[in-house]
Amino acid sequence: MNYLTFKTLFKKDSIFLLLKIFVPVIALLWVMFSVGKMNGVSFGYLSRDAIQTLWHEPNAEVEFYIGLLSNIGVIFWCFTAAILFFSVKLARDYGKPKKVIQFFFYSGILSVFFLVDDLFLMHDVIIPYFLHISEKFLYLFYGMSVLALLYLFREIIEESDYLLFLIAFISMAGSVFTDVILTLGVTLKEIYLFEDGFKFIGIISWFIYFARTCYNHLKSRV
Repeated sequence: MNYLTFKTLFKKDSIFLLLKIFVPVIALLWVMFSVGKMNGVSFGYLSRDAIQTLWHEPNAEVEFYIGLLSNIGVIFWCFTAAILFFSVKLARDYGKPKKVIQFFFYSGILSVFFLVDDLFLMHDVIIPYFLHISEKFLYLFYGMSVLALLYLFREIIEESDYLLFLIAFISMAGSVFTDVILTLGVTLKEIYLFEDGFKFIGIISWFIYFARTCYNHLKSRV
């Protein structure tokens, strides 16, 4: 099996895999943006958490599709964490190396942090408005956690579809960058398409990376 790495990037299987992953994701974002625009609904209304929208726009109408993309993202965070913790159990049962088990476990913990952050609006509402702590500290924590994961488990990551991991990291960093632009008072047209679009691509890449990595390590019991 060919892993998705820099060496295999331009091979037919790798290109086909990238198309299978990202064409549907980008198509979904485009459909949501286009249908919303045709019906006078902003992309931010569809992509941001409902509470976040109402926090900033108390008079906004509440429709069933408010926060649709955010809800889908939370579901995929949950999928990822569940797969990783279940894989910890299977890896122990199959006698897999301790390093692999630790990789699954700590990646699962980090996925839970992302899940809780998205679900309870930690960096958007709780931390800055209730705890009066700059959200930049949480961004720093996430960045350092991902870098620590890359360093501590570099041997495992090198023998995996690490391009998906990097795409996830870069996409979420792009989302954070656009979020920082917003906090500085800079206004850009369709800013939420970029902020939440990058974030969603990052979530899906994160999910597929760990789903494939867990499968590849556990498909053989030896």
